[in-house]
Amino acid sequence: MDGVAVFEFLRGIATPGLDRFIKAITDLGSTSFYMAVIPILYWCVNKSLGFGLVMSLSVSNYINVGIKFIFCRARPYVVFPHLDAPEYLKLTGTGYSFPSGHAQVTSTFWTYLARAVQRKWVTITGIAVVVIVAFTRVYATVHFPTDVLIGAPLGLTIAFAFASIEKHLRASGRGRQVGLALAVSIIAPGLAFALSAPFNPEFTKEVAQVLGFLAGAGIGYTLEAAYVKYDVRASLPVHIIKVVLGLAGLMGVRYGLKAVFPYTAFWNMLRYAAVAVWATLGAPFVFKKLFGPRASGPQSEAWK
Repeated sequence: MDGVAVFEFLRGIATPGLDRFIKAITDLGSTSFYMAVIPILYWCVNKSLGFGLVMSLSVSNYINVGIKFIFCRARPYVVFPHLDAPEYLKLTGTGYSFPSGHAQVTSTFWTYLARAVQRKWVTITGIAVVVIVAFTRVYATVHFPTDVLIGAPLGLTIAFAFASIEKHLRASGRGRQVGLALAVSIIAPGLAFALSAPFNPEFTKEVAQVLGFLAGAGIGYTLEAAYVKYDVRASLPVHIIKVVLGLAGLMGVRYGLKAVFPYTAFWNMLRYAAVAVWATLGAPFVFKKLFGPRASGPQSEAWK
């Protein structure tokens, strides 16, 4: 199944228009896509849902990178250099190949979301998106079929496991202990970074962003829940303003700090921790100051 014939067939039916369409679809599994979508859910729909998504996806991403560094499987376009996929498709998948990060993270996102909202249309949409994104990864010659066939079920498993652990923590009341939550948010990612750096600097470099997200999201969500307590309900015009302001701030932190921080794994982790703190704490604080109780409005029952 992982032979060259699969890729030769797909490249045989390829056209420039189809290549560009595939590029747009495969981006539904990219980090940039989820960095925009999850904060919007957090700001406008449900904070606990958004937090659960960012944490489950970060854990899934960390596991994915770890497995890649264990197997060190080369990309199909490296193994079969005669394949003529355009460069912009190949650039959607660099480094090691197994398992597919796009397929795994997309599966984690939609599984967690469908389990949380319990709506049939979300489940059907999620299945369709996971299958389509998985296909685009093979079409783009950045993954073997087995990469996506393992990645997607792994993402589903991680989502269910994370949701079960999260449910247990909430039932026990440990998730509401501010000091404990802050300590775990700082110590766990910091320890993971410290332990991996001396042994595999390349792995550390790859997961620095993920560890930053884990730390920043945990800190921001904990402090927001304890002290800001922003109510996401608002009218549609206010939601639109929130999204514009929130994403502008997120991009400002992300790229502003990139311009001033040294380009090392440690500083990259701090930069993405700051991005996550803005999304989970800074933006809600600003929204509350700007709109206050006047922003309150109906919230869809589908997302509660």
